[in-house]
Parts: sequence; structure tokens; C-alpha cells
Amino acid sequence: MSGEQGKAGAGDGRRSWGGAALSALLGLAFAAGALIGACERPAVADEHELPGTLGVFGPTRLGSAVYPRQEIPLHFKHSAHIAAKIACERCHVGASASTKAADNLFPRGVSCDGCHGQQHPRAADAIAQCEYCHSRASGGRVSATLQAPRPNLHFSHKAHVDRGSTCESCHGDMSKVRLATVLQLPSEASCLSCHDGLKASNRCATCHPSESGGRLVTRDFADRTAPMLVPRGPSGWGAAHDLAFVEDHRGIAKANPSLCAQCHTESQCVECHAGAVRPMRIHAGDYLTTHALDARAATQDCQSCHRAQSDCLACHERLGLGAGPDRTSGVGSSMRFHPPGFSGPPGQPQSHAQAAQRNINACASCHTEDSCLACHATTGVARAGLGVNPHGVGFGASARCQALAARNHRVCLKCHEPGDPNNECLP
Repeated sequence: MSGEQGKAGAGDGRRSWGGAALSALLGLAFAAGALIGACERPAVADEHELPGTLGVFGPTRLGSAVYPRQEIPLHFKHSAHIAAKIACERCHVGASASTKAADNLFPRGVSCDGCHGQQHPRAADAIAQCEYCHSRASGGRVSATLQAPRPNLHFSHKAHVDRGSTCESCHGDMSKVRLATVLQLPSEASCLSCHDGLKASNRCATCHPSESGGRLVTRDFADRTAPMLVPRGPSGWGAAHDLAFVEDHRGIAKANPSLCAQCHTESQCVECHAGAVRPMRIHAGDYLTTHALDARAATQDCQSCHRAQSDCLACHERLGLGAGPDRTSGVGSSMRFHPPGFSGPPGQPQSHAQAAQRNINACASCHTEDSCLACHATTGVARAGLGVNPHGVGFGASARCQALAARNHRVCLKCHEPGDPNNECLP
């Protein structure tokens, strides 16, 4: 056992930790619960119990842009050591003086020997107890190598301890945790509870690596398959890059442009806003049915990406929706978009009424208000119509008529002229 476990306990850092030392953060994640050193042996049922977090690599199974994936093939319970009143730094030696995220703060095997007996290296007359802490690989060998790459962070435990922070301040309550993983490392939300611009700096580059120009490094160059560093969840000052962010980012960019500038250059903005790059998910899936409404109300927004001649006119001509004499559909053409009877004679079932009540925006993408007034307006008003009543039987004397008229009587005047008895909610 001394050969294999000696690697895990007191061997060279590069060989023992899978090529990368654990960050000071990950060290305190273990430190936050005081560690391999409880003097009370667990119950027999726990001796061969697989760690509940074995194979868990953190917030995402493949790791994250901050905390890479890790494997810790050990049997361990922080809760048992905390119950035994063992201090964090008894096992995580030097954690309070650590100034680098690359510092290896994992407990060495010799730290465990103080309570569990001489095993690193094992004394000649001592019984091997490798499986007490170590799991076995598929070939039956004791698995002693930890895979715990350093996180992509600038971090100093000493700076936080000097300001009064405790292990629990960042790593939470470890009293119910078995084997710690990146799940016990500080989250962005917990960091921002102090890094709010008042207690501590809220510049992203305070903790995250940045280039010489000051912009954050969002891609891990050592592992191109790792996730990119992008704001997620409610802790990113509202700048969560979710599926709606392409449409919502305008308000965030105006309110806090310096936040965007920490990752993005102005040329990246121009690429989209000048039309060189056109994100495919800027519009909803059925946007073609209602885009005419936005095209009338926000022409400049549309023209930031689309050109009227090459995009709009070309598509309308291709579909026969142009204004020329060769048009095959649209207002005034012989082709009809709606089925027969969609807007039939007065007194007949009207399919268009149900469609208009369900989604008037879809109607307005092709029709103007004059289309409705041509039938529903009372003859003699500004836009004379046929006087067709769109309301149900008894609407004039109903409380709904009175409520709508009291809320905005100008809508009633679109169809009813002043002095019209129906304009006063009369039966």
C-alpha cells in the first residue's frame, strides 16, 4: 500500500494530481468541512460505500468554464469529521496563507495518519487499510490518483481570511456533505454578495483571467472543448445569455455598457447591427405571419439587418405579393388567403371574428383598420361602413359595454358617430 498510497499522500504534485494542482478554492471546499482526520471510525456499512459524489464533475458533467471536471476516487465523509470537531486547516494545511488558485490544498496521506494510523508509508507491522479511504479501479488496483485541474480563477485565500471570511462564507455548510466536489465550490452568486462594487471590486477581471487589454478570456485555450465563460442565471447582473438574450440585450447594453465591454469589442456589435452577421433566432418561428406589423411600426429596426430592395421587395415579388399588375395575391388580387365564407354576408356565421379575437396581431400584419371599418362602421362616421354589428345580442345594454366605454370611449367613436343611440350603450 505504501507505494500506491504514498503517491496520493506525499508524492510529486504533478503526478499525484493528474497533471494539475487543485486550486486554493477546491482546497477550501474540502477545508470547509475539516477533513481526513476524524478519529472515529465509521460504521461497517460505510466502509465499502461508494462516494455519493463519485463521478460528479460539478454544475455540468463535462465541467464548466471556471471549474474543470474532476475525479476524486475516495471514500470520505466531511460530516463525520465535522462532528468530531476537527478544524478545516488541520487537514488543509496552509489554506489560510494560500495566495494562488493553483496551490495544492488537498490533504496529504500523512495528515490522515495522525488519527487513522501509520499508512503513508505503512509501517512493517501495520495492517494495510487502503480500502478504508481509496476505491479500486476496474483491474482491482487501488485508485489513488486524483484528477483535479486548477480552476480558471485568480484567488487568494489569505486575502479573504484577512478580511474576516470563514470557510463557510464561501463553501457553505459542509456538515451534511460526504465527498466534496466542485459542487461545494463558491458560486458566482455567493461571490457577488461581497463583490458588489462597495465591499469589494465588482470587476469581472478581479477573479477571472483577462487578456493584456483587459478583456476577459472566455475560452480555455488548453481545452477547446470546455464550455465558454458566459453569464448564466440570475447572478450576472441581468446579462444571462439565455435563448432570449439576442432580443433582450439592447436594454442591458444601454444600462451597463461597461459590463458588455469586459468581453465584447465594438466590432462584434457592428457585425450584427450592420447586417454582416444575422442571428437565426432573432425572430420567432412563425414570424412571417406577423412581420408586416413590425415592418410598419419599426422600419428602422428591420433595416438594421434587412434591405428593402434586396430582401423585402425581392421576397414579395417572388411570392406574388408585390404592388405591380402581375401580382397573384394580396388586396385587390384574385387569389384569396382565407377560406370561402371567412367573412360572409351579415347574419351568416363569420369565421374571421373568432380569428380576430384570438390573435388580432395576425390580422393587422396584412390589414389596416380601414378593412374592419369598411363593414363595421356606422354609416355617416368619418369612414362610412355598412353598419354591421360585430357585438353579440344584447351587448348595448350590458355591463361590458358600459365598462369598455368608460375605459376608453374613443375606441367606440371609431365606428359610432356622436349622437348614435348605440354609442351610449342603449338597448
